[in-house]
Amino acid sequence: LDCYEIAKSLHEATRNEEIEPIAWGTEREKVFYTLKAALLSAPALGPPDYSKPFRLYCDEAKGVAKGVLVQALGPHERPVAYFSSTLDPVTKGTPFCIRAIAAAAEMVEKTRTIVLGHPLTVCVPHKVEILLLLMDNRSKTF
Repeated sequence: LDCYEIAKSLHEATRNEEIEPIAWGTEREKVFYTLKAALLSAPALGPPDYSKPFRLYCDEAKGVAKGVLVQALGPHERPVAYFSSTLDPVTKGTPFCIRAIAAAAEMVEKTRTIVLGHPLTVCVPHKVEILLLLMDNRSKTF
């Protein structure tokens, strides 16, 4: 589910500096209903259960940080919240492993109002592990 990509044209339509009605044609209508269907097909969000630890899955693609905060529900995981945000232009220009770390940091920050300091495990792509393994332990530089 990539709601950011689906809704991108709708976001851009609202960024006009002048206050004027949005031109609502068949293309925007199609995007709206595609987004609505995608949101309705996503797993239902559950309320946070502070007796259980949280898990955050996050990734970055095309300069967009994405994450889903989940908790165990029986043998499965139930989503508690979905997050996404565009990385800043400087971060977008960095290598993929740095973007992945920035995306994870951004997603952790967004979960703070839900997690409230309770245990949180962050799950990131292998590219972050590669970067950490390449770091020099003495100086923490690359």
